[in-house]
Amino acid sequence: MSNWDSLVEATIDAVYVDSVCNKICIELTCAWESKDRVRIVATGVDDFVVNEMRLSNIVDRVRRYEANASNGEDLEIARRLFFLMRGEEPSALDLEWPALREKLTRVQKGALALLEIEPVYGATILVLAEDFRIENALKTTLSRM
Repeated sequence: MSNWDSLVEATIDAVYVDSVCNKICIELTCAWESKDRVRIVATGVDDFVVNEMRLSNIVDRVRRYEANASNGEDLEIARRLFFLMRGEEPSALDLEWPALREKLTRVQKGALALLEIEPVYGATILVLAEDFRIENALKTTLSRM
């Protein structure tokens, strides 16, 4: 099981935004035996949206879209990027929007990656950033970022 796969059925506990440093931290509690607390750290954040955040937010899956995606995946990346940028699902014509094409090209070239947290219940989170990593969350609340 990869680190990303271990986030299935995790709960989203907190989302921290550092707009000065272009950094997002998402804290989660894993559903598996150890109930580990982990943090997804996104750096070099270009864009970010949380849709339908609730008191309880349960992860269905975490998908990362990066360079070297297949053609079918490029269409899905474009759809998710449009939702990130405009807050709605795109029409076929919307997928030709120059600002969208520019961001898609940056993902295809590896300058950016797109992370999508899909919910069983609660928040959908989309983050477009230069880098993502998973780290253990400290038990202390002194240093979240």
